Amino acid sequence: MDFDFSDQQYLFRETFHGFLEQNHDLKKHAALLEGDGFDADLWWGLADLGLFSMLVPEQFGGLGLSFVDMALVLEELGMELVGAPASETIVATDLIVRHGSEKQQARLLPLLAAGKLRVATAIAEPKSGFGDLNIQAQAASNSNGWRLNGHKIMVPHAVMADLIMVAARIGPSQELGLVMLEPQRKGVVLREQSTLDPACRFYAMTLDSVAVDVEDFLGGAVPQPTSLARLLDVSSAVAALQLTGIAGKVLDIAVAYAAQRVQFGKPIGSFQAIKHKCADMAVAIDAARSAAYYGAWAIAEDAVDRVKAVSMAKSFCGDTARQVCNEGIQIHGGMGFTWELGLHWYLRRAKVLEFSHGDAAFHRERVMAATLAELQRQE
Repeated sequence: MDFDFSDQQYLFRETFHGFLEQNHDLKKHAALLEGDGFDADLWWGLADLGLFSMLVPEQFGGLGLSFVDMALVLEELGMELVGAPASETIVATDLIVRHGSEKQQARLLPLLAAGKLRVATAIAEPKSGFGDLNIQAQAASNSNGWRLNGHKIMVPHAVMADLIMVAARIGPSQELGLVMLEPQRKGVVLREQSTLDPACRFYAMTLDSVAVDVEDFLGGAVPQPTSLARLLDVSSAVAALQLTGIAGKVLDIAVAYAAQRVQFGKPIGSFQAIKHKCADMAVAIDAARSAAYYGAWAIAEDAVDRVKAVSMAKSFCGDTARQVCNEGIQIHGGMGFTWELGLHWYLRRAKVLEFSHGDAAFHRERVMAATLAELQRQE
């Protein structure tokens, strides 16, 4: 049985790789510190290549591909430090395809396929930890209709989004679901937050009696209680693939530097200590890719072991990216820490992704819980 990617999937990767190499180098990435942090030219270039249409079914103007087809492309996005709102919009597309009502799909999916709709997700809350158990934001109905109240943190590129998916408890049953609203809606207040990665803008969101309609609920009048669980899993799988891309890029940079940096009359790459570092990094990245690719397959097939596969990938890829970024900086010696060299951008993005959508400890607990549940079913 052939577990490799197809020629078409590799062609997608090469297409995006060539485009990103020409249009999003570290100098342009650093320029995102100015202004609103949004690169409109990059966004529309990715849209023209079909990035945002890949998961959209053909009847809505998309390519009708699966999450496996996205895997190599998402790894490239991580390699070139392309994050939100592109990755968030891809996650939202999967959710709308899987859980949106027919009316929502007909309205939103053609816009997503054309790159005309940017989406952010709002899950995390102050002092709530990871996951969905402690979500306090609530959508309740009264004589004035539905009102949404709560607080969210770490909402990426919220001011640049056309739509924000907010995780909340809905109605008297307190079932978890997703509410879609515009950031300009009355009662929504956004405040920029400082993070380790200043090129990726995050915002705190206050929801003060925000008026919502049943059509704002993902799934329409019948909210989908499983949509939030899938949102966490898809977001984690996307982060794992991007982390793998970051690690691969840092290894490439480190190996290239070790081959041309001469010390004691020899390239430092010929020294055993540097060889061992690079070999350990390469082995760890190969293992991370295996985990991330399997997580992508589990997402695409909605496999029974989806939770375990995604959490294994997220925890391992986070550890790997951190290790490789640290070692890559060390191989460059003192200049590895300098602002001008730019390696810190990869470490910054890796650290933010490592703790987004659950850190390693959270995901290892999910793996343990899923494994115990499997054992109980076998008894």
